[in-house]
Amino acid sequence: MAALEIPEQHAAHRTSDGSPLWLRFLGGCARLLRRQRTAVLLGNLLWLGPIAVGFALGDRLDLGVEQRAAHAGGHLWWSILSTNAGVALLAFAGVLTFGLATIAFSLVSGLLTGLGLGQATALAGWGDLARHVLPHAWLELPSIGIAVGAGLVPLIAVTSWLVGRKKARPKLQHVLSDSFGLLGMSLFLLLIAATIETWVST
Repeated sequence: MAALEIPEQHAAHRTSDGSPLWLRFLGGCARLLRRQRTAVLLGNLLWLGPIAVGFALGDRLDLGVEQRAAHAGGHLWWSILSTNAGVALLAFAGVLTFGLATIAFSLVSGLLTGLGLGQATALAGWGDLARHVLPHAWLELPSIGIAVGAGLVPLIAVTSWLVGRKKARPKLQHVLSDSFGLLGMSLFLLLIAATIETWVST
C-alpha cells in the first residue's frame, strides 16, 4: 500500500516525530505543571487564600467601589489584559529574591483583591457577581496563582535540596527555565481570561 503523504501546509504544523504542534505544546505544559506542582499549588494557596479572607471582610470596609458601565471592545480588552499581566509580572519578579518578595506581594494583593470583590458583591448582589465575575474569574484568578508559583520555583528548588528531598543540586538554568515557562503559561491563560471578561462577562 502506498504511504500517505501529508500536504505541505499541514506538515508545517507538525513536529519531527509527526505529532501536531498543539499536542506537543499541551504535553509540555502538562509536564511542566506536574514537575512544578508544589510551586503551582503553593502559589495558588498564597494568592487565593488572602482573596477568600478579603472577600469575607469586604462588606465591612468602604474602598470606594462603584458600579459603572463598560463597553466591550479592544480598549477594554487591552486594559484588562495589561492590568492582570502587570499583577502576574510583579508576582513573578519576586524570583529575584528567591520568592520572598513574591510571598509578600501575593498576600497583600490577594487581600486587596478579595476586599474589592467582597465590597462589589455587597453593592451589586450575588446575581451580578455570577453574571459579571464568575465567567472569567475561574480562569483569571488561578492563572495569576500560577505566576505566583513561578516566582516561588527557586525557593522551592533550593529548599527541597537543603532538606534532602532532592539529592542533586538544582541547576540555575533548569530552575529559571521552569520559572519562565510557568510565567508564559500564566500570561497565555490571562489572555484567554481577558477575552472572556471583555466579550462575555461585560
